[in-house]
Amino acid sequence: MKFDYSVLKNLSLISQVGFLMAIPIIGCILLGSYLDKLIGTNIIFLLVFTVLGVMTAFRNLYVLSVKKNPNGKKAPKK
Repeated sequence: MKFDYSVLKNLSLISQVGFLMAIPIIGCILLGSYLDKLIGTNIIFLLVFTVLGVMTAFRNLYVLSVKKNPNGKKAPKK
């Protein structure tokens, strides 16, 4: 009986996507909150760094999807 490793590969990919989304967003929220408390502003840095974290998370997902593309080529433009 042969073990199918594709299930483990897919599970690791799903968990990797979760980490690639969560870590930049949470890190930027914590950094923005810390800077707001340090400088004494309301929520300016929190908003800026939250947007920056979300953009970074989606960039990470894009890079991962390009790496995992089975063809290794970009989709043709119309």
